[in-house]
Amino acid sequence: MKTIKIWFTDFYKGFDAERNYFYSLLSDMYVIELNQKNPDYLIYSCYGNDYLNYDCIRIYYTGENLVPNFNLCDYAIGFHFIDFGDRYLRYPNFALFKDQFESLLESPAEEFSNQKEFFCNFIYSNSEAAPQRDDFFYRLNRYKKVSSPGSHLNNMQIDIGGRFQQDWMYSKLNFQSKCKFSIAFENSSSPGYTTEKIMHAFIANSIPIYWGNPQVGKDFNNHAFINCHEYNNFEEVIEKVKEIDTNTELYLAMLAQPAFKRNKIPEQLNTKELIHFFKIIFDQDISLARKRPLYGTTAKYQKNLKSIVKLNSKVKNLFSFFR
Repeated sequence: MKTIKIWFTDFYKGFDAERNYFYSLLSDMYVIELNQKNPDYLIYSCYGNDYLNYDCIRIYYTGENLVPNFNLCDYAIGFHFIDFGDRYLRYPNFALFKDQFESLLESPAEEFSNQKEFFCNFIYSNSEAAPQRDDFFYRLNRYKKVSSPGSHLNNMQIDIGGRFQQDWMYSKLNFQSKCKFSIAFENSSSPGYTTEKIMHAFIANSIPIYWGNPQVGKDFNNHAFINCHEYNNFEEVIEKVKEIDTNTELYLAMLAQPAFKRNKIPEQLNTKELIHFFKIIFDQDISLARKRPLYGTTAKYQKNLKSIVKLNSKVKNLFSFFR
């Protein structure tokens, strides 16, 4: 197998260069040499600026609602529906959780119960999301209590664990499974930006009330959830929720719908697409793999950005000194 010198940087706190999805996937195809000082390829994310210190092939990955900057990266993986040749792949972050993702293909139970302990859940820790999320919580809460066990807008004492704690996802899913509905709103709205929120509601057999990606129907079955983007306003959405909530037959029919159309993973979300994307990058001669511009205005653009990052770091350290 071909050997590739690679490094990872600017990912979330706790990210392990030797234990992550990309390393595992690539190690099945290549001999991976982790080289922090002088890699040939850098896979980086959006939580820092360390990537600016690497003059190698840069591959950007984002799990957030950020459009890749192709002046700074050679290749990118993100949420948005962008056509940029072999330099870009739309691959939403929920597709990385293969075991959860594929569990949605399991045949639904022949019978579902509408005997749920709670009406609807709202599980969030981020208070800086788009205002639509909190607004919908307050509106729906006027109809029936929306259970919010998370740290944001908390209104109950049930402990589901803190975000990123061990097994937190499973305690969250356990609580969701006790709810008829789940408010599955993204942090912000943008075409293509769909995270694990809707997927977790499906796994828990709780009907998602979704807002975020106006084109979410390209990934999931519109008959299996309440898509806020199909209504003129939130009042209309809430009327739909009331209709389903008070009609057992209608509720159970929606709950029985498969998460994906025809219960089949969409082609664009298949792991084969990600493998093909990586093989294009790593199988070609490295001299041909570099795609981002290196000279002229682009070089000045990166130089100015590095200067700003360096200045911000100095200011931050200065403020820390005087605290």
